[in-house]
Amino acid sequence: MLRIILASTMLCGAYAGSAIAEDCALPADTAAIPAAIDAAITGPADKDRACMKELFIPEARLIAVSVGADGKSSYTVLTLDDWVARVKARGHAMLEEKQLKFHTQHYGNIVHLWSTYALQSDGKQVARGINSIQAIKEANGWRVLGIMWQTESPNAPIPKEYLP
Repeated sequence: MLRIILASTMLCGAYAGSAIAEDCALPADTAAIPAAIDAAITGPADKDRACMKELFIPEARLIAVSVGADGKSSYTVLTLDDWVARVKARGHAMLEEKQLKFHTQHYGNIVHLWSTYALQSDGKQVARGINSIQAIKEANGWRVLGIMWQTESPNAPIPKEYLP
């Protein structure tokens, strides 16, 4: 069963150069980071997240930013384990995240990616927004330090320059 889940994850999130496969290989270059994140998220909500835990550093933070009807911002800071527990609570829902467009700023062993994403659950789009992703180069490849994202809303539409 694990092989089937990992194979479907690899198919949904395959990318050029290096792939998160059964051995959870890290992205070899910065252009492969968005697809690696997509592969780690895509699949049944309750799937094993071993490859995601390999892709992210243990201290990684996932920060959801939202804008209320009054225009005020709020945020929720999650550890990777917090995020996994929240997603796992969705049961067998099939998730698919896709980075639609991204811009990379890279210097030495650090990279920042600004990406527009879409998230589907059971084939229906449930969210679209912007990810701010930071990663660091380690001996075996690139690892994610954290992701901060804001979901598009009527009060905060995605600007045209960030759309595909």
